[in-house]
Amino acid sequence: MIKVFYVLAAAAIIIFVLGFWGKIRIWSKGMDADQELKGMGPIRLIWLSIIKFFSSDCMFAKRVFPRSVIRGLMLMGIMWGFTILFLGTAGRTLNYYIVQFLEGGIWLLFSLILDLAGFLLLVGTGFGLYRKYIGKPERMVKSSQDGILLGLLFLVVISGFFVEGIRIAALNPPAADWSPVGFACGVMIKKLVGAEALKPLYIGVWTIHFLFAFSFIAYIPFSKYEHIFAAQISTYLFEDKWKKKEIPRDWVFQEEIAQRRQARQNPANQRHQSKTT
Repeated sequence: MIKVFYVLAAAAIIIFVLGFWGKIRIWSKGMDADQELKGMGPIRLIWLSIIKFFSSDCMFAKRVFPRSVIRGLMLMGIMWGFTILFLGTAGRTLNYYIVQFLEGGIWLLFSLILDLAGFLLLVGTGFGLYRKYIGKPERMVKSSQDGILLGLLFLVVISGFFVEGIRIAALNPPAADWSPVGFACGVMIKKLVGAEALKPLYIGVWTIHFLFAFSFIAYIPFSKYEHIFAAQISTYLFEDKWKKKEIPRDWVFQEEIAQRRQARQNPANQRHQSKTT
């Protein structure tokens, strides 16, 4: 079982890397609409997208808040929750395979932070799915790809909480309440499932959780949400232009807000134009 896990993990990472490498090679050759990327080189683009991913523009959704405060809060929840969980998973891997440092009070605080980050991500992705498929604004255009990545991320988080809850229900570890969401899941599971069923249930949910996680990783480069990384490059180019005084800092924001406002005020005209083109 563990060998299969490692094979699937390696396959997901390889697909992710190759998928993004192909896109980054295209960007670095200037083969898209923005020829300014030409000559930057794939390695520099990778480094740039990673560094800019943790910039204040990205982590605080500064380009989204002028358009929608609710959407900005949703994106902040997703970004912060995802980032903390990613770093936490890396920390757990380091602790398990290389050096043990998550002990005592550090482990308790670590568990609490990850649980809260997971809850934040669950709320963010859940609201994103609700907004796309239930409370969808009239101006929002929905495609079949829109909810796949959000749905996978939502399933990764919720299945992860159930894995944690089953473990807590089976082992009843001390200080389990430092993982409040997992602890709540454990209390619920203990009432619904007998003790003899916890082990096979744990194996099944654990397997499903990692299948969701690997599917999420492998799908990112081929989804509409590859802009999670690509947007960091465009933000860099925009900031560079502003520093050179080629465009005003708020030009892009004002232009986009004006277009959206006009579209909301003239929905009939927009529909007429789409039919005639």
